[in-house]
Amino acid sequence: MQNIKWIFYKELKIFFNSYMAPLVLGGTAFLNSLIIMIWNFSDRANYQVTVGATYLSFMTSIIVGMLILSMGSIVEEKNKGTMELLFSSPITDSDIVLGKYLFGVSICFIVSFVINAFFPFTLYYFWKIPLSIVISSTIGVFLLGCFTYSIGLFGSSMGKNQMISLLISVLIIMTLWVMGFFSHLFQAKTRSVLYHLHIYSHFVNFSRGVIPLSGTVFFLSGIFAFLYFTISSLQSRRWRG
Repeated sequence: MQNIKWIFYKELKIFFNSYMAPLVLGGTAFLNSLIIMIWNFSDRANYQVTVGATYLSFMTSIIVGMLILSMGSIVEEKNKGTMELLFSSPITDSDIVLGKYLFGVSICFIVSFVINAFFPFTLYYFWKIPLSIVISSTIGVFLLGCFTYSIGLFGSSMGKNQMISLLISVLIIMTLWVMGFFSHLFQAKTRSVLYHLHIYSHFVNFSRGVIPLSGTVFFLSGIFAFLYFTISSLQSRRWRG
């Protein structure tokens, strides 16, 4: 546990002492505020459109932010030679992955529950949005962000540089994003599986004022799966030397 805490604090220190903090946190706030203000002051907007646009903005910004944050998390350790130092230390692969993942979760929490928390007040002032939608959607954004970061960690463990890591992560996200839209082309059993793996279909349920069990299980199981894949990737690298 001490090793996980050390890696976690190291990642926090690097993040807040670099350009990544204003890029991820400031960029998220700017993007969300821009879109929300446009819709709230639009004559064509209504309750459903504004709420949908708001949480679509939250969804987009959390995916982009977590991918940017995670793309160099492990691959930069490899390129700088510090990964070999970690491998030679009494630190397990699980410690490395969990320490870095807890850092990602903490930034995702700041974005979801602190930065994004200001915007529902705007929706309430203009549209009297129900509190249930605010709570469930915020939880949905947080789970989506944590899920995206776990995919980004896996991509970072597989790539040789940041761009390849980002490409791997984006391909995984895009595959899980679009497959549900084409599920109707397949047989019933295949269609059911593809729809269950569809990110958007799970997230959109959170924006309706409920916390769906299927969506929660999907994101949590996906997080555990990609963390396991990341640990396995580091272990294979350790054995290859």
